[in-house]
This record gives sequence, C-alpha cells and structure tokens, in this order.
Amino acid sequence: AVGRWAEYKAVYEKKNPYTVRYAVVGSDKRQGKNLKWVELRMTGETKDKNLIYQMLVPGSPREMGDVQEVVFKPGEKPAMKMNGMMLNMIRGQMEKQSILTDLCNDVTLVGTESMSVPAGKFETRHFHSQKYGSDSWVSSQVPFALVKSVGEKHDMTLSAVGSGAKSSITEKPKEMPVMGGPSKN
Repeated sequence: AVGRWAEYKAVYEKKNPYTVRYAVVGSDKRQGKNLKWVELRMTGETKDKNLIYQMLVPGSPREMGDVQEVVFKPGEKPAMKMNGMMLNMIRGQMEKQSILTDLCNDVTLVGTESMSVPAGKFETRHFHSQKYGSDSWVSSQVPFALVKSVGEKHDMTLSAVGSGAKSSITEKPKEMPVMGGPSKN
C-alpha cells in the first residue's frame, strides 16, 4: 500500500554499512494501468555514498520490465529523470536480468521459523540458495516481505517498518541529457 516502508541495516562486502529503505511513495495511472512509485533509498557513512532510486512500476516484481519511469538522485547531485532510449535499455536489462526472478528460481524452502530482528518478531519462511550461498527469511507481515538475508557478500536485517512514507526527492527532477545532446530543464 502507498506509504508502507521497510528499513534495513545492511553490510556489503563486509565493509560498507548502509541503511536501506524500500517504500511505496505514491501511485499513478498510465494507459489504464495502476502503477506504484517504489523508492529505494540507501544511506551510507558519508553523503557521497547516498543514493535514491524511484521507479514507477506495476505491482509484481515479475513485471519490472514494464517500468514506466525512473528517477534517481546520487548524493547531493540533482535528481535526474530517465526516459527515452535510456529507459528502454533499463527495461531490457530488468527483463533479462531480474535478480529477484533469478533468486526465486534457485531456492529451497528450509522451513518455517519464528525470527526476532530489531523491527520485531515475525513468523517467516526460510529459503536457502545454493547458487548464491545465501539464506533469506520472508514474511507476509512485512512490507516487501524480506526480514533477513545473509550471504557471502551481504547481510541485511529488518530494523523498522511503518507507514506514511513520502518521497525522499523533494526537488523537480531534471531530464537526463540525451547522449551527445543538450539537456532539457
């Protein structure tokens, strides 16, 4: 639902701690389809490590190739809106290389487990991926489902959940310049 969010404490490559928040920050209707603005906000130890991505997408991760719009804001730089050829390239990559789809195709259900994390106690389904050497615990009680995921190169733990999420991008995004062309403001 619009406004729901889940925040994680994450470590990548055993050295880069981040706070990662997934949120549904709005909705839109395009060509008769109901779409949602999903935001991924990563906050690192320094401002140059911060990154915000917003994607206007259908409801299912399996439909990520149908992304309608992408806005991103790296650190203190202006927010940029991708469209045209760049957006088509991203759609193609999402259709071919959706890590969510790949991960879902190569997991084994270990069982159900009760798990306590900083955000609370949840009844979870524990999955193992031999291919990625990772374990993930998911729950329908949590926005975006993920409670915890650990692997050789990552550790993500749900630290908080809530409602009332708003866009982290407050300025009007600039149009991403066309390769070799002038930018539109």
